[in-house]
Amino acid sequence: MINNPRVALSPAVVFITTLLTSSVLFADGYRNAPEGARAIGAFGGHRAFADDANANIHNSANLVDLEQPMVQYNALFGYGRTTFKKTGVSEQTDTPFFAIPGFSAAMPFNDGKYAIGLSSYIAYGRSVEWKDTGYFAASGLSYAGSMTVADVTPNFAMRLNDSLSIGIGADLYYGAVKQWTYIGPGVKSKLTADGTAIGWNASMTWKMTEKQRLAATYRSPFKIKYTGNDEITGGTKSDVDATIEYPTIIGLAYGIQLTDTLKIEADGEWLDFSQYQQLKINDPAVPWPTIPQNLKETWTAGLGASWNFMPKWTFRSGFMYLRNPTPDYTYGPLSPDTNQGVISVGLGYETEHHAIDLGYAYGLFLGGRSVTGNQYPSLVDGHYDYQVQLLSLSYGYKF
Repeated sequence: MINNPRVALSPAVVFITTLLTSSVLFADGYRNAPEGARAIGAFGGHRAFADDANANIHNSANLVDLEQPMVQYNALFGYGRTTFKKTGVSEQTDTPFFAIPGFSAAMPFNDGKYAIGLSSYIAYGRSVEWKDTGYFAASGLSYAGSMTVADVTPNFAMRLNDSLSIGIGADLYYGAVKQWTYIGPGVKSKLTADGTAIGWNASMTWKMTEKQRLAATYRSPFKIKYTGNDEITGGTKSDVDATIEYPTIIGLAYGIQLTDTLKIEADGEWLDFSQYQQLKINDPAVPWPTIPQNLKETWTAGLGASWNFMPKWTFRSGFMYLRNPTPDYTYGPLSPDTNQGVISVGLGYETEHHAIDLGYAYGLFLGGRSVTGNQYPSLVDGHYDYQVQLLSLSYGYKF
């Protein structure tokens, strides 16, 4: 049992909550970048004209437009680093490189009247690691943590008529988290937990005219109850649990085919992160405090284009603006989040049976973020700068 009173009162106890709030550097809130190289390449517009097996994630109503069954493998490689500065302090995160896999499969049938799809991908999370001898570790704050929420989503799509199609399916979530904190001189806490949840999604595509589309998507909120243990240096363990609420996401997209080879799409989303207002870690051995999160409703808006400049070859590009939901008051060292822009380019090669796509995206963080008025100002207030780049590769085989 944890019985050191300094643990219950120290900043480490407070910042143990970042275990379940550590966010990706390249996302709105703690959501990951869109799945697949086509979506990365046209970052700001990847719903209305979603045309590969990853449509099962972005807009399942479009699955009925696939002409052949398709399997698709995705790999996202990234570089992400945060730098913190304030008077007398300068520190940056370690281990900036990461890789995230993904898979999608889709099968249209009955002459495109129906289709089914299945995807497995990482919907939320990434790791952040400050030096274990650095400022945050020495201050008793959590200095390293990871958060991963995987989503397995089976979907069914139906073409209602020549202009309208719909999709609906389940989201089966598995979440895992880890966090490391020094809670006293030479005393380290390693907290691990995991949990599951079920949600659902729906989508619709309306072909307004021969060359125009309007798409709407919905992903339900869900809660994961994380259970695990807190292992303290010396072999002491205690059971812990906590519940995290994830947002409702509503998307709307308009696409137009300007020529036989050029398509442009505008996407927007509303994300209700405001459902997540506080976090309580339950532990029979330690009175963890209830920590406010106070996340806000937020939105994204973007524009993407694709150009079939040669037979079999497609060039893509996009821009998206993502508004962060985290106020200065609840900002933490493992939750690097700020308003940001994203610019992207992509290239695709497609034949009757093969599709190879490459997408690159770069984060524009508009001068970083200066945090003031934090709930622990002497520890967290300061200036944060961010660097993030993504490279996505997808390979699809059509049967």
